[in-house]
Parts: sequence; C-alpha cells; structure tokens
Amino acid sequence: MVAEYFIPNPYITPHTLLGEGPTYVPSSDELYFVDIHRQTINGVALPESTSTKSYATTNGESAPAIEVFDTWTEGASQVRTTQYTEPIGVLALTPESPETFVVGAKHGFAVAKLVDAELQYKVDVYKADAEKHSIMRFNDGNVDAEGRFFAGTMMQEWGETGPAAIGTFYRLDPDGSVKTIYDGCMIPNGLCWSADGKTMFHNDSPTKTVWKYDYDMTTGNPSNKHALIKIEHPDMVPDGMTISAQGDLFIALWGGSRIVQHDSKTGDLKAIYKFPAEKVTCPTFGGKNLDELFVTTASQDESLDYVWSEEDAKKDQGGEIFRFKVAGQSGLPRGVYKGEL
Repeated sequence: MVAEYFIPNPYITPHTLLGEGPTYVPSSDELYFVDIHRQTINGVALPESTSTKSYATTNGESAPAIEVFDTWTEGASQVRTTQYTEPIGVLALTPESPETFVVGAKHGFAVAKLVDAELQYKVDVYKADAEKHSIMRFNDGNVDAEGRFFAGTMMQEWGETGPAAIGTFYRLDPDGSVKTIYDGCMIPNGLCWSADGKTMFHNDSPTKTVWKYDYDMTTGNPSNKHALIKIEHPDMVPDGMTISAQGDLFIALWGGSRIVQHDSKTGDLKAIYKFPAEKVTCPTFGGKNLDELFVTTASQDESLDYVWSEEDAKKDQGGEIFRFKVAGQSGLPRGVYKGEL
C-alpha cells in the first residue's frame, strides 16, 4: 500500500488566480512565484521563525510523518507584487536574482527587472508568425546545470476540444541563441534533470504522461524519448514537477488535489500528498537546506473579476501556497542562467 498524507492548511494566502512557477532564491532566502492570469511576479522573504506540526499517514501505512508548516498569518501582507503588461509563465534565476530574472513571457525569453516592472525581450520567438504571436504564450521551463534555459509554449486559450499540439520547447543558450528542441507539444510542464544530469524529465499535460529522455549535458540535447509514468485517472493531469536529490519525482496533479511521489528510475508510485485545493499546480524545493516543498495552486474560479471570500475558502483553498517537509527528501540546487542580461 502507498503512503497517503493530507496537508490541511496553506502556509501563505496570496489568493492567486493561477499560481505557478515557485522559485526559491537561496542568496536571499526568498520565495518567488507568478500569477499567470494577473500577470504578476510575487516575492516574499521567508521568516526566521516558523512552526510546524507532524502528520502521520491518513491510510494507516507505516511511514515517517511529514512536517507541515503552520499558516503564516502575516505572510500575505509581506508578499511584494510586481505587475507586468503580459503573462509570465516561468522564472529563471540569474546571478542578479532576486532583483532580476530571465522569464518565459508571452512572446519569448525576456529579462524581468523587478525595480521598474518592465520586460526587456532577449528573443521574441514568434516575431515572424503573426498568428502564433497572438495565440501562444510561454508556460513552464527550467535551467540546466550549464546555465541553459529551456521553456515551452502553449495556446493561451482554447475551446472544448482542448489545446492544439502547436507548442514548442525552446532552449535559450548562454550566448543568447535560441534553439528548437522539439515541436508538437500542447501544455509543456515540469522540466527537471536527475542529480547526475544524464536524464531529463517533463510533462505534456494533456497527454497525461511523464516523459523521460537521455540528456547530454555537454551539448544540451535530449534524446531517446520514452514514457515513464502515465496518469490513468480521467480527471487528473500532470502539471508542474520537481525532482529530489534522492531521485524521486514530485508531480502536481491538476484536478487531483494532490502531489504524487514516483521513483524516477522505475516510475513506481511511492506516496500521495493531498491538499484542500483541487488545482495543484507546481512544487519546488526550498528553504536553507533545500528540504522543504513549496506548492502553488490555482483558484476554483480563475476569472479576472473573481473576488476571494472566506465562504469559498471553506470549500477549496486553491490560490494559496503550501509548505511541508518529507523525511529523507531534499532538492537539488536550481540552475542559474549564465547568459548576459
């Protein structure tokens, strides 16, 4: 039997519409995240003093308890928000973070300086394609150990048939050049690498599949794509994902109120972490020892005119950020983009 846990309370309550891209900045002990619909980058300095509660498994499985951080009552008021004029899907650390990130914005890779709330595009990938320039945006991505920034694109809106497979995974190299890694993705998510850098993982959410590749850190090229994990539940799709130094994948399941922990070599399910929020979007490791998981979520109502209410929060706490520790698991240092800013 697989160990199941429940994380009963959020850590910070920023009431995001579509919270995504959690990024820990070790130099300042801060957490950053985006609200894609509100077109914001948000950051908060983590307090020195915190309290946690231990929670055993909810299904009686014999496994170590998890440590869940109590709600930081003043946390939401400490969040600093920078408003932009277009959606930002993912943040990449730079040597100047947290003042400066490279981001996957609507049209391409851009430098985001928080002090002036402006985006300076390094590359507009759809500049020569008027239709895609209008309908596409960047979603998730990550930076490898050599400082290359990978990020994928998706349709910004779609109908009942779902997004078309017209997205592309791009790689921004430190010399400023952009290369197409592959075409034909729908909603790219969850890019990460094994500790030795020899394996790359990512999700294409509507395919309900976690893909695994051989990875050449010298060239930055993935190869030998094959399916590692298939999410069989009809209402759950893999969203954001991170990997631990111990080799376990932590995968957010949109529509499933959970994160699932899988062995990255075998694909075997090891644990389930449930939340009082249906739309779980992305986990990342953070904290001074990189042994804490921060998890973003989305509101049940993602419309721009939605106003948060306590009554709604009793039913679903989507839009908030959760924080907890899993015994024996810690993260890998996040890659830093090495190109000019």
